[in-house]
Amino acid sequence: MLKRLVAIMSMAVIAGPALAIECPIPHAIYEQPGGDVRLSFTALPEDAAANQIAAFSIAIKDVSAKFDGAIYLPNGFGQPNGLVGHDCTGAEGEQCEFWDGVVYALGADGIEEYPHDAEIALAAQMAPRQVLLPQFAVNVWYSSMRQDAFADERDVLDTFTLAACAR
Repeated sequence: MLKRLVAIMSMAVIAGPALAIECPIPHAIYEQPGGDVRLSFTALPEDAAANQIAAFSIAIKDVSAKFDGAIYLPNGFGQPNGLVGHDCTGAEGEQCEFWDGVVYALGADGIEEYPHDAEIALAAQMAPRQVLLPQFAVNVWYSSMRQDAFADERDVLDTFTLAACAR
């Protein structure tokens, strides 16, 4: 318990400056308290779908599965939807769906939809202070990765806080 409290207090110290980071979305790196769970945005792949607005990966300490994610604007409905797959079969490039749902962000006025502005190039859009993937942690908890992901009093959460900018 003390270890968890120290990790949360450390993140509180880090979170102050982290909120002041201005970073284009494709370079944004998010972490959860303790730094053992990281979400990193990347540039859109060349073969991205026309309605894909972001690409990212998630790494969890001691979990070997690679999580790749994407955020889309579904046709006919403008609320950003995310998909996360992981390499569940071990075959090169073979992905299994792991999580899908609405993606939210912490904006100036509170929780809002993940930012998407068709008029501004992705590389020019600034990353939100936090990204929320509702029920992501529950999927990890009820998966075969649970023992490794939650080892050593670590928590996996649904909220990721902007921690760095990879330029």
